[in-house]
This record gives sequence, structure tokens and C-alpha cells, in this order.
Amino acid sequence: MTTDVSTPGAEVDYLPTDPIGYRPAIGMIGCGNISGMHLAAYRRAGYDVVALCDLDVQAADARRAEFYPQAAVCTDYRELLARADIQVVDITVHVEDRPAIVRAAIDAGKHVLSQKPYVKNLRVGEELARRADEAGLVLAVNQNGRWAPHFAYLLQASAQGLIGEVVAADFAVYWPHDVVVSGHPVFSTMEDLIIYDFAIHWFDVIAQLFRAQGPAVEVYAVKGTTPDQAIPVPTWAQISITFKNAAATLVLRGAAHRLEEGRYRVDGTKGVITHDGLSLGGETVRLVTDDSDQVTPLLGDWWDNGMHGAMAEVLTAVDEQRPPSNAARSALPGLALCFAALESARTGHPVDPRKITRMPE
Repeated sequence: MTTDVSTPGAEVDYLPTDPIGYRPAIGMIGCGNISGMHLAAYRRAGYDVVALCDLDVQAADARRAEFYPQAAVCTDYRELLARADIQVVDITVHVEDRPAIVRAAIDAGKHVLSQKPYVKNLRVGEELARRADEAGLVLAVNQNGRWAPHFAYLLQASAQGLIGEVVAADFAVYWPHDVVVSGHPVFSTMEDLIIYDFAIHWFDVIAQLFRAQGPAVEVYAVKGTTPDQAIPVPTWAQISITFKNAAATLVLRGAAHRLEEGRYRVDGTKGVITHDGLSLGGETVRLVTDDSDQVTPLLGDWWDNGMHGAMAEVLTAVDEQRPPSNAARSALPGLALCFAALESARTGHPVDPRKITRMPE
């Protein structure tokens, strides 16, 4: 067995890939907090954002001043959708308001990148995907975690068969999320903060890893609080996900005030991939097979690679006239896992995610 440090991306192409020469006019609907991460990545990628829309005109004006001074500003998304020059729309409004706007964008002939979580009702998600298909348009979801370097490498390496068939995946995250959100009026009191708002990315990655296994058959989750946490809602959770011939675990410790850490180990029939870094990723991944032990340095970070990658895949798919890897339907299995975990944590019983159709109320 040999040990070496590889050139980044030499074997696994995990970085965002832009289309050659295709730079359509992009409009953004929703200029809240997360929109800044989108726009920063788009500006660095050289994308052409021509219009910004928000009910709060000051929010749209602020984003324009910071990122795209030449962009138009409006408060009615229908005005933005009426523009013939805009081909792609990035919709970042809250999930409760998003389906109606996605529907309107498709009806207006626009390709759409929807912020995650895609929907709260899986049937609505399927209906929107079908609507886009019938219109010949791309509808994708900004599952930006898929392009975070440590996850992007994992997903690409497993898709290339470098570790064979995935049979087990174990993830753990330790970080002071309670301190980070303690002053936020919504997140600091969100009962499902850890399992839903944060772990949605991990559920999506797990669903992508086990696509060949078919849907999971059981999800069991528990959640709770710690004596020293800074917010009143649950900050820790642990989830077990069972497939027909495989299993995954997810450990979330959102009130860990010392030694932040994020790690995973994914085993396949031909090898294993491991990672140890911070909550949103680190600097290397390790791929071990019977013949080699390879450490790969990673380029980029969660935010820039993630936001860039999600939109880059939409633009490349449009340019190449193919479905994107982050197509709307691809987000549904991860949402089913998440919703099943929420239901299990509330009832104390295992839940079959195949029977889940919506987020529990």
C-alpha cells in the first residue's frame, strides 16, 4: 500500500464547472440574508445579474449597491418575470411563499434555481418538477452542500465507483450553533432548528450517496437540550437511517462550545472515504482502497463553492440541454429523510420515509 498527497481534483472533479461562453441574464427574487452569499459567488463567477426583487425595496437596494450596481430593482416579482431578457431566476424567498413564485416563473418561461429546502410538501415538489418538464425548462434546487468541497469530493468519488457500492455512512458535527443563533428572533426559538434548518444538507448528501440502494426503509431520531446551551430549543440530535442493505448515522451536537469538529466516514465494497475538519468542512479528504491510501487537499469553501456550484450546474444544464444534477426531483429523497426524522423525534418511534408526503406540522 502506498501513501501520497494528490494534486487537488486530479482524480475527482469536485469543483464547480461553468458553461463555456453562456452567460444569460439572471434575476433574483428575494434579497434576504442568504441572498448575499448567492450574489457574492455569482459576482466572483462573472454572472450577469440584471434585476433584484424584494417586497422590502431597501433590502433590494442594499444588495444592488453591494454587488450589482447596474441591476434594476423592483418590489413585484411579476415585474421581474415579465422581462424578456431574463432567462434564469434565482428564487430565495421563504419556503412557504416559494411554490407560487416558482410556478409563476415556469409559466413565464424562466429556468429556475430554488433555494432550499425545496418544499414542505413532496407532492407539491413533484408537481412543480412535472410543470417544468412539460415546459421544457430547468428547475433545480440550491442544495449548496453538494458543492461544499468535502461533500463534493465524496459525492463525485462515490459516483465514479472509487469505493464500490456504498454500504455505510457515518457523519458527526460538533459546533456552537446555539451561540451563533442566540440573538436571532426566529432561529433561536425554532424547535426544529437542528434537524430541519441545519441538517437538511446532511440528509440530502446521504440520499445522494445511497441512490443505488433505493429509498430508505426506516428513520429513527431523538433530540434534546444540554444544561449549558444558549437557546431554549433542542440543540442536539442523533439519527439512524436504515436501507435494505446499508445504513447511515448522523450525530449533531449544536451546543458544543469547545473544539468544533465535523467528520464523516463512508464505506464501500471497494474502499472508504474519510474527512475530519470543522462543521462546514476542512482542508483534506482521505481515500483508502486495497491498493492505495490517498490524501487530497481541497480547494474552496462551503459558501463560495456551494452557491457557485448550484447555479453553475443550472447554467451548464441549460447550455448543454440536459437535466441538472440538482434537478428538483433529486431533492425529494433527502427531504423525505428529513421529514421522517422530524416525525420520529416527535413521536419517539421509527418512521418509514417511503410513507412520508410532507413536513409534519
